[in-house]
Amino acid sequence: MSVTSAPVATTTTPPTTTGIPPTTTTPPTTTTPTTTTPTTTTPTSTTPTSTTPTSTTPTTTTDTSPTTSSAPGADVGGGELLSADYPQLELALFFLSLDNVAVSISVRRDGVEPWGRATGRRIDGAAVSSDTPFVVASVSKLVTALSVARLVQRGDLTVDTPVTWGELGLPHDPAWRDVTVRELLDHTSGMPVNRRSWLDDPGPCSIPLAAAVAAPPTETRGEWRYSNGNYCALGLLVERITGDPLDVAADELVFAPAGVTGPSLSTEGVRDDMAPSPRGIGRLARLGGAGAWLASTDDVTAVLADVDPTDLDVLRWPGVMVDQYGWGHTGTLDGAKACAWVMEDGRTTVAATVSGSTPRTGGEVCDAVVQALATDLGIWAGEPFRTPI
Repeated sequence: MSVTSAPVATTTTPPTTTGIPPTTTTPPTTTTPTTTTPTTTTPTSTTPTSTTPTSTTPTTTTDTSPTTSSAPGADVGGGELLSADYPQLELALFFLSLDNVAVSISVRRDGVEPWGRATGRRIDGAAVSSDTPFVVASVSKLVTALSVARLVQRGDLTVDTPVTWGELGLPHDPAWRDVTVRELLDHTSGMPVNRRSWLDDPGPCSIPLAAAVAAPPTETRGEWRYSNGNYCALGLLVERITGDPLDVAADELVFAPAGVTGPSLSTEGVRDDMAPSPRGIGRLARLGGAGAWLASTDDVTAVLADVDPTDLDVLRWPGVMVDQYGWGHTGTLDGAKACAWVMEDGRTTVAATVSGSTPRTGGEVCDAVVQALATDLGIWAGEPFRTPI
């Protein structure tokens, strides 16, 4: 299934809610939220019934959008990237900021410099911006999958090749010998889930992976079962083929082509310029290629904007998630949530990161942010229906 074929509605009247429940805190004055009752086919707006909250003042927001976009209605490179153009996204940022340490959202459209907003303080006390690194959790899997895609394009790897477990230094049950790279990418390898084993103990991801492949694949092989082990193995495979550590390989294969220099692996330690992580980052080393990256929302949108159709031969459903607006990935850890999404057949990319525990999952961050942006862009097609969950 091609991830570029997700339908996009273009003529519906968008509602103005963001998918985040209202609170008793005064929202930004740039927009007035209204409640809606969309039908199954054509969403329609209704008269607002909520009263104006009167409680606290919202967290200061850092505006990192280009200064060339300062005049209302200005057109930058064919894409309007103004605060006034994204009132629902501004509102989504506001609500996300209420109970969290820091939040960042970036939008990149038509290849121009990103619109960015952020709230909170970095570890060194400076204001968070959309260029501030956050824990991106399982959005890291997109970096690993793109690294694999670029190796395929170079002729160094084919996705239908069985994984060479022995070359990865992993003793394994013979039943793993015909498991392919594609099965790892798509989460159909029969890799056991064992979520707790990927965070509870110290050490690299090769430790729980070795335990997983010491037994045969589960009976779910051939079915989608999300497991960090698949992308831990892919990260090790990238290192084996390139002869470089994962961060060096990803810099060459993914970040440099996108003009990005900011991401780093959590194994390199805490950065003073990063957003605080309530649960710390030491445990993220256990995730390897499945979830160890720190990156800004500006950087994530740049990486997604650099994806081309050849990459999409590898980045396909169910390895990536899809909905009616496009495709991408979410990330969820205690104290960190992330969303990275490609919309309008690649014309628009959006990323959001949260340092904190609200909402519960990165998928809920995507629900709010993608719906808000779709409303602002005039392509609202209902609440995101994402698969696989």
